[in-house]
Amino acid sequence: MGLQDFFIDGLEEIYDAERKFTKCAAALGIAAVNEELKTILTSHSAITEKHLGHLDAILNRLSHPAGTGTCAFIGCLSDKASEMMRRTETGTALRDVAVLNLVQIIQHYKIATYGNLVTLATETKHQKITTLLEECLNDEIKTKTDLSEIGRRFIYPAAKAEDLK
Repeated sequence: MGLQDFFIDGLEEIYDAERKFTKCAAALGIAAVNEELKTILTSHSAITEKHLGHLDAILNRLSHPAGTGTCAFIGCLSDKASEMMRRTETGTALRDVAVLNLVQIIQHYKIATYGNLVTLATETKHQKITTLLEECLNDEIKTKTDLSEIGRRFIYPAAKAEDLK
């Protein structure tokens, strides 16, 4: 296995992760109570679709079919999300805390993966691919920052107020 193979494996894995996250984000958006959280999950679904388009183009450029890899990590997190939804009461700020925490974990994974892929694309001299992957990475970093702000301003204070009742 060479560096190019490792790069393609990473692309396949993030492609599957993005596909799985699209489904997971839709379900979490329905489960969320806070409107800002719902909005960011909805808008990030559109961003994820854009990333899938970029990944399709990248894999096509590398003459590799899209959709051949699997990402067990996102699958495990999706299962965890289902379990958390069953354990938290519908319509509560605590449920939003659970949704926010899970999405932030996924964001950290995606940021790390895209960061690694940018480095691999640079090392394998794929400048156009590097640019597309940097765009994906920057989108994920912005979403993580926005999620943190929503948590700090709305979700955690609401959950604390629920605890005080």
